[in-house]
Amino acid sequence: MNSIKEKVSDPTMKTELISTVFLSEKRKNTLIMLLNGPATIDEIKQSINGTTSAIMAQVKILLEQGLIEQEDDEYRLTYIGQIVLKKIKPLIETLNVVEGNKEFWDSRDLAAVPENLLDRIGDLGEVIIHEPDLNHLFEPPKELLTSLKQTKNVCTFYSYFCPTCPNNYSELAKKEVNYNLILTKPVYERLRDEYTEQYNAILESQNSHLYICDENIITPGAISVTDNLLLLSFFNKKGFFDHKKVISFEESAREWGREFFMHYKEFSEEVQ
Repeated sequence: MNSIKEKVSDPTMKTELISTVFLSEKRKNTLIMLLNGPATIDEIKQSINGTTSAIMAQVKILLEQGLIEQEDDEYRLTYIGQIVLKKIKPLIETLNVVEGNKEFWDSRDLAAVPENLLDRIGDLGEVIIHEPDLNHLFEPPKELLTSLKQTKNVCTFYSYFCPTCPNNYSELAKKEVNYNLILTKPVYERLRDEYTEQYNAILESQNSHLYICDENIITPGAISVTDNLLLLSFFNKKGFFDHKKVISFEESAREWGREFFMHYKEFSEEVQ
């Protein structure tokens, strides 16, 4: 019993295990792949793009460290491998999101994001950072416009006024898309006072719901969740909106975005 405790508490062993996972992209990606089930060398090779000899060299290390085991022609995670990977996977996903666009995330004010969602920011998966040119600063990204034409469900939050958005709002309402729209009070008042036709179309739609967000809470720039896309924008750390947006097409990102939207819905009052 004492020998087992000694091995578990051995800092050298811990360091080796961390190095095994993180110091090789091929090892890391192989382990993540095997979370979904056993795989052959050919399947691993096809998934992570490497030569057979290169992958076999990394598989040998994973076998030696007791993270995977072989049964016939297939490799699978050991029980220890499953325990380790389930704990490490969220960290890997977070690092993939942040490191891929470090300059962008370093400059964002993320105070508006609830702590439980910050912990799961890796759910955003593979993201696109949209930075429009000067001729398109005040237009939504084409990816969002394309998605809005096809989707049956939309959740949108805006804390700044987008001049082209009222027409987009009203088109969704007229198509009877299941549409939930949250606006800060100043944005709502401008929509109501300057875009009467579009405003009325939203209120007259059976499937559209318009909300005004509490002025006393910290808000992001925008959240839009459709059936196939998540769009986010945040103010930078100086409090300015610089038109940069995050776009993801992954299902986990859309679920993350819906939870983010619902957080603000709890602090909003529906317009009757």
